[in-house]
Amino acid sequence: MSSPLASAPGTSDALPTVARDFLPYIAPMFAYVALSSLEGYLPSPSWYPAAYAVKAAVVAALMWRYRGTWQDFRPRPKILDLLLAVVTGLVVIALWVGLDGLYPDLPFMGGARQAFDPSVLGTGGKWAFIAVRMIGLVVLVPVFEELFWRSFLIRFVIDQDFWKVPIGRVTWFSAAVVSALFALAHPEWLPALLTGLLWAWLLWQTKSVATCAVSHVVANLALGIYVIATGEWKFW
Repeated sequence: MSSPLASAPGTSDALPTVARDFLPYIAPMFAYVALSSLEGYLPSPSWYPAAYAVKAAVVAALMWRYRGTWQDFRPRPKILDLLLAVVTGLVVIALWVGLDGLYPDLPFMGGARQAFDPSVLGTGGKWAFIAVRMIGLVVLVPVFEELFWRSFLIRFVIDQDFWKVPIGRVTWFSAAVVSALFALAHPEWLPALLTGLLWAWLLWQTKSVATCAVSHVVANLALGIYVIATGEWKFW
């Protein structure tokens, strides 16, 4: 299988391998992580809504720029796979919320979340921020994260020429490595580790990155609803 993003062999406009094959998967993810890391240096918490909106806009622009990766979501998931995705997503949110406080905090894992309470913005500002935050949580994050973790990285661990590896191929080693890195990227390291393993299993079971993205959408939507309903802003 040739790289889906590569130019035809021998063409003069072929780009360097990193830019052509890796950057489309890496750029949105790394932009999100880099901009998130800068949020800790904001002059005051009141700057967070604007900073988050800018981050969402930058990541969305990169996702559109590299939208050729979206073909990895084909074909559409089967009905039974979608049902499995929903169940897995609900298990993920149960782990995320249910394990809270039951494992030690490790400061070097993923960095602290802003835990911004939008109530300080007043009614109009609160719901405007929540709308933008939910778009990021439910629309953007599941797409670029699944393309990075479950389409690119899990295959890259198997073979650096990752496009030669069929989507949905998972080894014990690749599942373990990607799940461990997924945990490192989140302060909620234990549920993140278990989530990474669950979604690696879902990918292996369904051979579909789209199914993993649906499961991710379900989990993040459920988390967003839980946070709004309970005011547990620490999960944001």
